[in-house]
Amino acid sequence: MNIGRLVDWFIHKKYFENATELRKARLLVRASLLTSIFSTSYVALSVFFEYERGIYFTLFNVVGYFALPFLCKTKIPFRILGFTYNAIGSITVIVLTWFSGGMWSAIYPWIIAIPLLALLIIGKTAALYWTIFSLLWMWAFGIIELNGISLPVEYNPAMRSMWYLSIVPGLLLIIMVVSFTFENSMQTAMRDVEQQKVTIEKQSIELAKLIEDKDHIIEILAHDLKNPLANIGVLANLLERETIEPDSKNIVEMIANASANAQVLVKQVLEMATTNSVGSVLLKATNFQSVINEVVQSFRFTAENKGIPIKTVDLNKSCEALANLTYLKLVLENLISNAIKFSTSGKEIHVLVSETDQQVQIRVRDHGPGVPAAEEAKLFKKFSKLSVAPTGGESSSGLGLSLVKRYMEIMKGSVWFERPEGSGSIFAIELTKA
Repeated sequence: MNIGRLVDWFIHKKYFENATELRKARLLVRASLLTSIFSTSYVALSVFFEYERGIYFTLFNVVGYFALPFLCKTKIPFRILGFTYNAIGSITVIVLTWFSGGMWSAIYPWIIAIPLLALLIIGKTAALYWTIFSLLWMWAFGIIELNGISLPVEYNPAMRSMWYLSIVPGLLLIIMVVSFTFENSMQTAMRDVEQQKVTIEKQSIELAKLIEDKDHIIEILAHDLKNPLANIGVLANLLERETIEPDSKNIVEMIANASANAQVLVKQVLEMATTNSVGSVLLKATNFQSVINEVVQSFRFTAENKGIPIKTVDLNKSCEALANLTYLKLVLENLISNAIKFSTSGKEIHVLVSETDQQVQIRVRDHGPGVPAAEEAKLFKKFSKLSVAPTGGESSSGLGLSLVKRYMEIMKGSVWFERPEGSGSIFAIELTKA
């Protein structure tokens, strides 16, 4: 088992969900294990200098730092683990400084390491708090000395020179060991970032290829399907004018309807592809009354064939809104077409206009089966079909309302569904007044 796998064995799986957290956890595990090993040398030094309290507290360091990586396998938050790392060392340093002469102890300079290790292991905010902690203790030892208070010296004072020679250089060693560990962790993180960059670039190339393939399919739809479908419709219309048997006439009508439905589907797929790449469009003051009249008139024949009257309400007032004429017509065509599809014979469709100080609204109201409450979330999503079927056997691609939503976004407007009293549905759009 290599070092990397050993370190990762100590880390809880939650840390692998975030690259930054994983880097911090790996650094903490490495630093804890190294500090535990490093502290064993100070157990031996404490025995050598006859510093009994030092033996206990350096053993506390060895055990505490060795146990800390195992806590990384739990769900304990990293900030608590980082605090524990610094707290173990801080307790040992402060206590051993107190019982080895205070300000004149060889361990006193180790107080400097407390915020430095916090900065490397945890981060800047933690380092600030531990800096304040260290400063307070350094000032405390200084005040004690200025007041002539003598702190105990529990190690063998006859070995003072050897004591300083052995203890003080260790401060440099432990900081450098943890710093090298930190630097290695950062290098690993940078390699991971570079690898992710290569992966993203590769995925971008693959995505571009998929988009190119999608555009090619759309070109096929536009070029190779539109014209044949239109020709089928024309031929079916010519056959309808001929004197043919009733059964054959029904078949011709079915062919004509199938051709028309297929053309609608192709048109909607092409419109959806077009709107996905559309940026901003020019919005002009547009008169709602003339647009609604034009669109309603275009559906008269279709509505009359199903015995469905289309009534307009409040068109006597001249409402102008900022809109794109082409997209506004497409929005109204989709909403009225849906209302006809899902209405039964004899039920009216109402197109209502209302206005506020800043907005103009249009509502298309039908009296069909309505939208099941459980399926409202499907509205305005691509290729999303409801369980309710068109009343005349018409086809439904599931694209119409998603196109409406996109067109309204392009015109900086909005569209929504309202559930009326009784049966039916209301689809409303809103645009800013001109």
